[in-house]
Amino acid sequence: MAWLRELSINKDHVYRGIVETGLGGAVAEMDQPDFMEGFKKLTGLDVIPGTLNIKMVEPLDLHLLRYLKFADIGWEFDPATQGIDYTGEIGMYYRRATVKGKYKAYLLVFTWVSDTHTDAELVSPHHLRTVLKLKDGDKVKFKLDSE
Repeated sequence: MAWLRELSINKDHVYRGIVETGLGGAVAEMDQPDFMEGFKKLTGLDVIPGTLNIKMVEPLDLHLLRYLKFADIGWEFDPATQGIDYTGEIGMYYRRATVKGKYKAYLLVFTWVSDTHTDAELVSPHHLRTVLKLKDGDKVKFKLDSE
């Protein structure tokens, strides 16, 4: 697998993703107070509802990220409510990141995405699409922060 070779090349953990439109479900889910409280407790960031959906330019090594099952922290989510056909463990991989060398964020990879190595999302206290003037097809650069 060619992507396995690529994983060992990116030792500085700087990645690029191509911005794409999501389903819009994150805003509704994150708009619920218990979710936002739980996310702040988990990450230490006071993020705004919604995510910046990105398709990774190079594959992510999921071993670099933490993992949690939603059930373990009391979050309930049914992907079918967003038209997603998924019957596996509901959870996410996550790690703190810095976008464009300036904006604190968290990189998220949900278990129900088509490809856990390339389908990712960024959450932040900032509306990244706006502050970075991003539109679909633009590239965004971020670095995984030290743990």
